[in-house]
Amino acid sequence: KNIVKKCIELFSEIQENADDFKKFYEQFSKNVKLGIHEDSGNRAKLAELLMYHSTKSGDEMTSLKDYSSRMPESQKDIYYITGETKKAVETSPFIEKCKKRNYEVLFMTDPIDEYMVLQMKDYDSKKLLCVTKERLQLEESE
Repeated sequence: KNIVKKCIELFSEIQENADDFKKFYEQFSKNVKLGIHEDSGNRAKLAELLMYHSTKSGDEMTSLKDYSSRMPESQKDIYYITGETKKAVETSPFIEKCKKRNYEVLFMTDPIDEYMVLQMKDYDSKKLLCVTKERLQLEESE
């Protein structure tokens, strides 16, 4: 347990330097996501390390914290789409509803992402919702 705690502290330190964290994340993102899937005790801390491309991040990746800070007041949940490639998900018709409302959609293109979100159902008390699920109901904004 102490080793896991020390590792997470170290990861957080690496995160302070964008270039170093980018290199770290390229190498170990699957391990972080697997940790979220398997380690419920450290899920919230590991979630801080997640990075995704999104409808608003361009070529850069965004953290869930940054995503949350950009959410319009009318948006209550975090939206994501899963797929094989960034190109495939960013051209998906499923994200149009969210784009019309100015809601950002995270692109989850790693196969492990689908397993991870089964365990991590929310972040910062905001639900993670897949835009391709048929029950997706977006609040009607005036």
